[in-house]
Amino acid sequence: MDQQIREKIENALEMVRKGQEAGVELLYGLMGRTMLFVANGVVSDSYLAEDIVQESFIKIVKGIGGYRTGTNGYAWVCRIVRNTALNWVRSPGGKRLASLDEFDRAAASSFEEKSEAALTAERLMQALTPQRREMIYMKYFLDMTVREIAKDIGKSKSYVSKEIGKAEEQMKKMHGN
Repeated sequence: MDQQIREKIENALEMVRKGQEAGVELLYGLMGRTMLFVANGVVSDSYLAEDIVQESFIKIVKGIGGYRTGTNGYAWVCRIVRNTALNWVRSPGGKRLASLDEFDRAAASSFEEKSEAALTAERLMQALTPQRREMIYMKYFLDMTVREIAKDIGKSKSYVSKEIGKAEEQMKKMHGN
């Protein structure tokens, strides 16, 4: 991710921390589409994804004190959206999906909108086991570190690192075919 974008996200989060409404607007401008992408990937419903993004903004404003400046605002925001969506899916009133593979549904809404690269990436991701797919998603789409992924899924850093390496190797072999 571009360093300027990271700095803008940090600036927006700092504005939110100071109680400035413009910070929320700036954050939405920088990350709104990504947040919708993440939410829709979990719930597969664009209207519900919009509600989840709104709820996520409330959580961001209320929980800004828990964000450590400079750690990775992009990943922090994406994690809040993802967890908000997963909490909805797991809630008694929420729709339980057969699979929580949010990446399966994260592609563009119509075939024509997908680039060849996106189709290739989607095909490669589908070939992975659900756990490896989740780790690759966290690393490359949520911009999480191996340490953050390990903590999130309850595994060791060495396990996560090896599994990500295996997944990357599998995708490289498939892409070469």
